[in-house]
Amino acid sequence: MLARLSGLFALAVALSGCITTGPLVTDAPTGEAAGYPNHTVAQIVAAVDASVAPVLSVAADGDLRVEQNGSDQSASFSLRTRLEDSTTVVVRGPLGITVGRALVTRDSVLFANSLQDELVIGPLSAADRIVPGASADARVVRAALGLLVPEADVAWSLSAQDGLYQLTGRLPGGAGSRAYTIDPALWRVVRVLEFGADGRQAGLQEASAFDTVDGVVLPRQVRLEGAGTTVSLEHRRLEVNPADLRLRFVRPEGYDVIEIE
Repeated sequence: MLARLSGLFALAVALSGCITTGPLVTDAPTGEAAGYPNHTVAQIVAAVDASVAPVLSVAADGDLRVEQNGSDQSASFSLRTRLEDSTTVVVRGPLGITVGRALVTRDSVLFANSLQDELVIGPLSAADRIVPGASADARVVRAALGLLVPEADVAWSLSAQDGLYQLTGRLPGGAGSRAYTIDPALWRVVRVLEFGADGRQAGLQEASAFDTVDGVVLPRQVRLEGAGTTVSLEHRRLEVNPADLRLRFVRPEGYDVIEIE
């Protein structure tokens, strides 16, 4: 599998989201949104926020591909997330063999590597090396689900082209800047470019191939790039706000503990 910590960490924290099949799935809206291109920044942010607000929890299954340092690995995953506080993930390799299990909370990540009997433990802030800003407000989970919302407290510059809006602005505290691309027909963020304080691109998040599931627009495909790692998700099954959401993670005994910062 992937070479030790950074690859395992990418698997542990960069997973989420899937698309289900069946009668609850319909085509996502298409065409030009009413009112385009005359929405204000406040209207755009509020519309995106309102459209993702119904999603409180997710049960998902899908496939992923991780590219890193010349390595190209594929696996499948099962995910259960309560967006407010906790996410659990099971990663499986060929023949359904469990590669590892992860628990991501508001402030920490634990990844049990079943192949090497290792338990990787660290603060959630380490996730920023994979998805810049991931440690804030479940951003890594929301990015993988296509549920990102532009920050309401940023002085965004607004432009409109080809039926899309782009919001560009500098983040508080000199943390760099972001450029959101928003499809107003879906009221979804379809692309985010992250830039460091030095102006260099630090990350990319893209969502595409949208469907409507349980009345919520979600992507079948998500791509996350950062710190030399690319994670591509192919979403296969999703339940929005399942009645029986089970977050399961048991800390294994006898594993070598590896702490990351």
